[in-house]
Amino acid sequence: MAADLARDTAGGALTGGSAPDGVIVVKIGGGADPEQVLDEVAELAAAGRPAVLVHGGGDPADELAGQLGVAHRVIKSPDGTHSRRTDEAMLDVLTLALLGRVKPRLVSGLRARGARAVGLSGADGALLTATRKPAIRSVQDGRTVLIRDDRSGRIEHVDPTLVQAVLARGEVPVVSPPASDAEGNLLNVDADEVAARLAVALEASALVLLTGVPGVLADPADPVSRIPEVGPHHLEEGAVRGRMRHKVRAGLRASRSVERVAIASAHRHRPIRQAMAGAGSWVREGERDE
Repeated sequence: MAADLARDTAGGALTGGSAPDGVIVVKIGGGADPEQVLDEVAELAAAGRPAVLVHGGGDPADELAGQLGVAHRVIKSPDGTHSRRTDEAMLDVLTLALLGRVKPRLVSGLRARGARAVGLSGADGALLTATRKPAIRSVQDGRTVLIRDDRSGRIEHVDPTLVQAVLARGEVPVVSPPASDAEGNLLNVDADEVAARLAVALEASALVLLTGVPGVLADPADPVSRIPEVGPHHLEEGAVRGRMRHKVRAGLRASRSVERVAIASAHRHRPIRQAMAGAGSWVREGERDE
């Protein structure tokens, strides 16, 4: 599979037919330099190719938390996965960072490149409806405890109508957490999961999760240990660790219906095209849903 995809895309621009037809959903982390990603997304828009940019904002949220004196705490799940502890104060910080710092930079960056962009959160237009996790298991000092004040949610429903309307106008939706529950309460949701669920709802042809490393690494400290194609067994065998487990889980679920799912570096020249040429890690769970 990876060889076929690399052959399909090698040497061609995304706008020249080398990328799969249909919507491309691209996710970029808040800690990555977005400039080259914005170049390519603007290029897609100029060529009339529908693209959605999803973003996180972990590093800017941590920076803002420090400025506001809000403690940054981490939840370590029993399986070794790490996530942000989002109490009420941290949810405010995260929302401010995503919607007040990261998103305006991305929207204005696209505009500077000639692309019209619209900033959206999951709470806008009931785009993402989530349910709050009542209790979260966390390993602290060797003991597993239950955290009950967290304002994180699990995405239950995606209504892509608003995003589709933006795409229909030839504009670029720039989407991020938070989501909201059925009563309108804000909840933090994982940005990789946002991208994956949105890609499925839009019947996207490709999902590209851009990060700070070359792909999924067997050894997080060794960039040469990239795994070219990732499946469920890599999670089960413990080959994927830390924050990357979130990305792989999201990618695997999306791969049931999205034709191409890749995890790759945001720091390469033309990172989206590089990902589509197989420079990162392809993610596939198994046979796709019909």
